[in-house]
Amino acid sequence: MRRILILILIATSSRGAMAQYQLYEGDTGQLSFGAQVQTALFGDVNNQAGGSAKAHLSDYFWEFSAKPRLDGALNLMQSSQLYGGFSYVYSSTLNHDLSGYTQKDVAMYQQESDFHTLGKYDNYRYANKTEELFLGWKSGKLLSEDEKIRVDLSGGKQNFKLGSGFLLNYGADNGGSLGTGWINPRTAFNNTIIGRLNMEDVKFEGFYLQTRPLNPAEKRHYQGGNVEYTVSQSSTLALSYINTDNNRFLHENGSHDSLGMQTINNDTFNVRFDFSPWEDISVSTEYAYQINLTQVSTKEAINKIKNHASGGFGQIEYKREDLFWQPAISYRYAIQSNGFDSMSPGFSTWGTWFQGEITGEWVLDNANLRTHVGRLVLTPEESLTLNLLYYNFTFDNVRSFDLISANYGNEVNFLTDWQVSESMSLSVGLEAFIPSEGGKQYLGGDANKTWLQGMLSASFEF
Repeated sequence: MRRILILILIATSSRGAMAQYQLYEGDTGQLSFGAQVQTALFGDVNNQAGGSAKAHLSDYFWEFSAKPRLDGALNLMQSSQLYGGFSYVYSSTLNHDLSGYTQKDVAMYQQESDFHTLGKYDNYRYANKTEELFLGWKSGKLLSEDEKIRVDLSGGKQNFKLGSGFLLNYGADNGGSLGTGWINPRTAFNNTIIGRLNMEDVKFEGFYLQTRPLNPAEKRHYQGGNVEYTVSQSSTLALSYINTDNNRFLHENGSHDSLGMQTINNDTFNVRFDFSPWEDISVSTEYAYQINLTQVSTKEAINKIKNHASGGFGQIEYKREDLFWQPAISYRYAIQSNGFDSMSPGFSTWGTWFQGEITGEWVLDNANLRTHVGRLVLTPEESLTLNLLYYNFTFDNVRSFDLISANYGNEVNFLTDWQVSESMSLSVGLEAFIPSEGGKQYLGGDANKTWLQGMLSASFEF
């Protein structure tokens, strides 16, 4: 434990890209090594806005992760390459974060065991796991001398991101028994097969992905395709289809005996469009339509539930790099209807796709939710960025939560990112959530207080 605390003092952007050291680079290929150490400390006042779960969660908690990685490539004929990568994650959390996946002095179903076994989670939890392990091939100039036609095939444990990450980005769970629910060092999908074909302005992707959830019974499979067309230098259009399936045994609480089988088979049709009508203005929009089918088979009956749901967002940003502190102002409206399958989103920048450092990180998923987001970004120096975000949350369908009011609440985040050096970065956050009537009902108990949170995170890359 002392060694970990020393590392915290040394490591002074969270969730950032990893630096790489070249171990070998020559005509036959290259081999590089990199590592990232991250830590985050949180302090909360009136967590859960004073709601019923507050007593069993920690007002102060700490996360730590270390991730070494190795990447290599072997040069073949016509600039084609065989490449691969490996990474490993150590993660730990001291005390209980605010997600509720673990709680103080409460007997809960143990994760990674299909929730059959009851037990109490320790205040200090840690885990060691292989993260990435993949192999791939790039065609280089085999198909085209000018590389206007390129093929990339890969498989194994690896990362995959679709668009802004609204639907697909993080393939692994964090938090709970693994710790580091906020840092999220595990992002790779399991047992993937990914194929890419680039032809000048058009990119085709086909993929098969498996998730790595805390509960093995909740493992999901994604198979589908994606087409992206670069219309011009300032606009891109994309279309995707994703099929999601999962089969799991249902159990009575605490029992290994199966009561039946639940089968999920969802079809998602997705369209994305990004464009800049003028030099200082950019617009992004995405829409997903889903046909979600759930079937429960027991000895007595087969029950099928078919649900149509939709989700998406529209965002506009105005940025002036020629003005003092290079201000950027943006507004986004996002909706995920009742029954929407949010799939496996992940972090791209503040507010995507964890909507709010309190609400999105610890309380609500991207389903049955309407969100207004206003954001101001200032850049006093190249190494320093200031972010101010305002969120307004309402439920899409209050009846599904048995609530009276749809107004969940409002949240304000002030976040500062400082790139101290090429290898060190810091992020500091001050956040506040003010519950509305629907939020008070949803959080329960005496949830009528302003929830305050302070965050300090650090990353050291080498």
